[in-house]
Amino acid sequence: MTASILIPAYNASIFLTATLESCVIQGEENVHEIIVIDDQSEDDTLALAQHFAKAHPQFDFVIETSRKKGACAARNRAYALATGEAIQWLDADDILGPNKLRTQLELLKINPNHLVASKWRRFEGDLTNMHPEEGGNWTDVPGMSTPLEWLKSERMMIPGGWLGTRELFDKTGPWDESLSINQDGEYFTRAIAASQGVVFEPESQVYYRTGVPGSVSQFNPEKAPSLFRSCLSFEEVAMSLGNSHEVGTLISNKYQAFLYRVYPHVPDLRKAAREKIRTFGKPTLLNDVAESTVAKLVCLLLGWKTLVQLRLIKSKISG
Repeated sequence: MTASILIPAYNASIFLTATLESCVIQGEENVHEIIVIDDQSEDDTLALAQHFAKAHPQFDFVIETSRKKGACAARNRAYALATGEAIQWLDADDILGPNKLRTQLELLKINPNHLVASKWRRFEGDLTNMHPEEGGNWTDVPGMSTPLEWLKSERMMIPGGWLGTRELFDKTGPWDESLSINQDGEYFTRAIAASQGVVFEPESQVYYRTGVPGSVSQFNPEKAPSLFRSCLSFEEVAMSLGNSHEVGTLISNKYQAFLYRVYPHVPDLRKAAREKIRTFGKPTLLNDVAESTVAKLVCLLLGWKTLVQLRLIKSKISG
């Protein structure tokens, strides 16, 4: 079993070489092909990818410019071109750790109906500037989880951390090209539900580049309708796993997270989210807007909405 590595790339010339080098380091015995779909970049991303491919003739490269704009459209095009038995999604600014494919492919061979997940770690600039390892829900990850157990854990996983078979991703369906935020969260929720569960491989690693300007993960109020649609998709997927109290709580938590993210904008969508919470029951998700001691004190005394309003006022004054 070998993997097709699928990379959507937009204005990625400053970091694409490092990403591609991390792909070829995986070894010819593990890489079926490397597919780079240039998302109509305005820099020399396309030329750089072509040059890299010529310098590594022992690997099969497919390099195209996407006909439609957007990372999801580029991913869908890459997937349509892929012929590998396994699929490795990878953003153009992230880096695969050494032996990532080898260790995950070994598990995937004996668990072909599962997704395989790896550890991941944030960095800025290059791998000499590494953030601390992810904590919280990444502590004591079980070796195998059911789809519902994994979704309940609310572990954030980047696209490069996953590995799955083409058969599984056929069941998942295409990336939603209408979404402008949380595209990967929405897609991999569907993939998890389509699988028999998640196998965690603790030895492999992926490195997630932070501080990239214009990242689609950055929220602004214009993205709120898209974020709400991803919540609707999550609701549908979660309900397919069973109509239980824990599923209801899981769905309510998703809509509560939406409220924390968008307040004080989009009152109509906030009303719709509150109605969903009344339907599915009381959420258990604590607000994550307060990190410092002062912020937590403001939340305790005046509420999290007051903290958000104070931050908006500070932003306007400093801007």
